Amino acid sequence: STDFEVHRNWLAITHSLPISKWYYENTSNWTLDYPPFFAYFEWLLAYPASFVDTQMVVLTNLNYASTAAIYFQRCSVIVMDLLFAVGVRRCLRALNISQSSQQSFAAKILLLFNVGLLFVDHMHFQYNGFLFGILLLSISFLLAERYLLSAFTFAALLMFKHIFLYMAPAFAVYLLKFYCLDSKCARNAVICIIKLAVVGLTPIVAAFGPFYNQLDQVRIYIFQKVQR
Repeated sequence: STDFEVHRNWLAITHSLPISKWYYENTSNWTLDYPPFFAYFEWLLAYPASFVDTQMVVLTNLNYASTAAIYFQRCSVIVMDLLFAVGVRRCLRALNISQSSQQSFAAKILLLFNVGLLFVDHMHFQYNGFLFGILLLSISFLLAERYLLSAFTFAALLMFKHIFLYMAPAFAVYLLKFYCLDSKCARNAVICIIKLAVVGLTPIVAAFGPFYNQLDQVRIYIFQKVQR
């Protein structure tokens, strides 16, 4: 899978180079073109990877695929899928579905044993389950009426993978209607909008803050390259 080399290269970039060079590196065709939170994730993952196989995080080892590297990346995908399971559980709880009910069992089987997701993630070395887990957590917070926490979680998700931007209008409208403008609640709309903006911008500032002097370069790598 191409994605194996993509993520191996991102491990090497974040492990071998200072943060100021992450979005400039182009030794490989698979340059870092995801938002900063995913880059930070790769940076953290690179530390155990370097102990499993030091050659795995060498920048010039293009298309390197030792048995240890393959097992490490596949296991990292499987471990991170635990967040998907947490998201599923929280959504079912927010919907007040009993954990012992047949409805809960059926939902877990359909979601946790999704053949398409398992094949894409575990055979092609992608982290979609991990990202969908964050999305489900955000939705569960909406259902539980923990609106600010939902906004924070969804904003963090965008800083992992910007493809979820297509869902942002739906989240924005929902939050405005039920958190800021709900006539049944005695909340000041202006203060709610300010709170929502601050909470939503916090992950964005945290993600892009270290790249404040190279935002144009980051934008080019993220938005102007062909996306997978």
